Amino acid sequence: MANYNNNYKLIMSNNKELPMYPFLWLMGKTFLIPYQQRGYKWTTSNVGELLYDLWDFLNADEKKRVYCLQPLAVVPQENGNVFSVLDGQQRLTTLYLLRICLYGKPPYTFIYERDTSHNGMKRCDFMKSIDSIDIETAEKNIDFHFIYTAYHHIGNIFQNIAKKSGKTVEEIKSSFQKLLEGSKEERSLQVIWYTVKPDKQYETFRNLNSGKIELTNTDLIKALLLNRVSGLPQSERVEAAATFERMEQEMQNDHFWYMINAQELRYGQTRMDFLFNLVAGCKQSDYEIDPRWSFRNYFARPEKSCLSDKWKAVRHTFLRLKDMYDDIETYHYIGFLTYNSNDNPLSNMRKLLELNRRQKHSLFICELRNRIKSILSNSNHEHLSDYRYDTTSKKDLRLLFLMHNIETILQRYKQLHDNTQLHLAKDYERFPFELLHKQSWDIEHIASKTESDFKNPQDREDWLNSIKEDMGEDYAKVEKVKILEQRYTNSKKKDDFDELYKAVMRECDKLIGEDAIKDKDKASDGKDKMQVGNLTLLDSHTNRSYHNALFPRKRKYIIVAAGLSDGDDDQENAIPRLYIPPCTRQVFTKAYNKSNKLSLNAWTQTDADFYLKDMEQKLGFYFPNDKNDAQ
Repeated sequence: MANYNNNYKLIMSNNKELPMYPFLWLMGKTFLIPYQQRGYKWTTSNVGELLYDLWDFLNADEKKRVYCLQPLAVVPQENGNVFSVLDGQQRLTTLYLLRICLYGKPPYTFIYERDTSHNGMKRCDFMKSIDSIDIETAEKNIDFHFIYTAYHHIGNIFQNIAKKSGKTVEEIKSSFQKLLEGSKEERSLQVIWYTVKPDKQYETFRNLNSGKIELTNTDLIKALLLNRVSGLPQSERVEAAATFERMEQEMQNDHFWYMINAQELRYGQTRMDFLFNLVAGCKQSDYEIDPRWSFRNYFARPEKSCLSDKWKAVRHTFLRLKDMYDDIETYHYIGFLTYNSNDNPLSNMRKLLELNRRQKHSLFICELRNRIKSILSNSNHEHLSDYRYDTTSKKDLRLLFLMHNIETILQRYKQLHDNTQLHLAKDYERFPFELLHKQSWDIEHIASKTESDFKNPQDREDWLNSIKEDMGEDYAKVEKVKILEQRYTNSKKKDDFDELYKAVMRECDKLIGEDAIKDKDKASDGKDKMQVGNLTLLDSHTNRSYHNALFPRKRKYIIVAAGLSDGDDDQENAIPRLYIPPCTRQVFTKAYNKSNKLSLNAWTQTDADFYLKDMEQKLGFYFPNDKNDAQ
């Protein structure tokens, strides 16, 4: 028998070489099935899927020389020809039965650690004598039953193939025999040979049987493509290896990844799988059940076109996604659509790719914007002023403010890009969609609402200290506030604090004057603290770091957190540097107010009105009624 030890190598992503051997290489070996493994449980459907796949391969283009099975995970024993099987018992047993059906004798030996005798016959004896076993003997044991049924179904499959192809059963058997006898120079069935170190066997077995797959879908596809014998042609393999690495690096870029997919990956899944699943036509539901679906049903099936064509499809799909990412408009619009609806990312992205292939860039952008317009219009808000904290869902508010930030970034980019004196040479600001998924985001009241939610005594003390600092001498001038503070200091009761809080907020409104944003029960025109002009998008950590602080405290915190100013004292230096969305930065730097009524110490109704006007201008495409009113 030829020695294939040095002939079949697969290059893996972990820089280890994984061999792939023809069926001939398995001949004469002994496979030990550990006690903890279940018995043979393949149904006639499973057996049929494998054999009909093999038959399709035999009738495919002769240039396709290798049918690759999923990996066998084995642990070498002290005897060099004995291997404990961690994964692959079902496939090994089926091939064993196929070999007996073709030749009348077994190809290798099974030893079962859990092998009790039934009427004087053990499973290993039953396997060897399968061609002479009667049905009464087979039905006495569940393991015997499955083995017996699979063996006789193989014969039925030969007859069915012969009937459909017009060939004799012997001709069909002869074709399968050539496949099992094939060497590296011939068409052959091969297995990926995954060797596990003895000290890792129990951990590996637990992982394999709890869904924690040792060899990922990406590992297997990469191995298949870069195999020196049956993978891509030599002229393509070197380029493919380098391109594959660049793809993997790009898919690790969170900006890129969260533009196309925001679902959490499970153990055994990789980001590269998304690319392979797109090409293979894998459904999200199939992938959740079997993370190696695209390898098993597309890349490892030679009748699904040659490897070179499959690799070209992967590369072209990746380049089209990369083009979308590199374009600042498609990046933001697709990122928005992904954030809004990520229940079926494969289907969503497959449709967008097809649309992108068919349409010019300008028409593609129009289609993306129309889809976003449809999403925003589904919120039943004809005007931006209809959005309110107390009547609008938090999701609809988040989508609105996200779109305001996106259009702000895009309009600013166009202004700078069109300025020939600037010549933008570097990538411009992008909204980091990954933070929308990795962090929790709040809709923040800019001018604090009167109702307080300070359940923690320490939070109350922190708020009180910050208010005294922000109000300065004005705090000490109000007699009622001093009385209420003393009452709370003595009792430390939440009800007493709430009375103090409301009194302080009323005094703040008096200091602002007529331009103060009123509480809901004191405003008759909807211009209260629940209005959209008094709301902004902020991550939950930042929002809850200062609770219901007054505007000066919030403004100082945001400016330092955004890196727009260094802290002036130890307390401010302790503020972490965070991502603050551009519109939120402009709110707290008072960039929207274009009037001469500008106060840095409060967020006023004038500020809110200018803020709303900017939303109407930036989002005019999505809310044409507001655009028409403005005109």
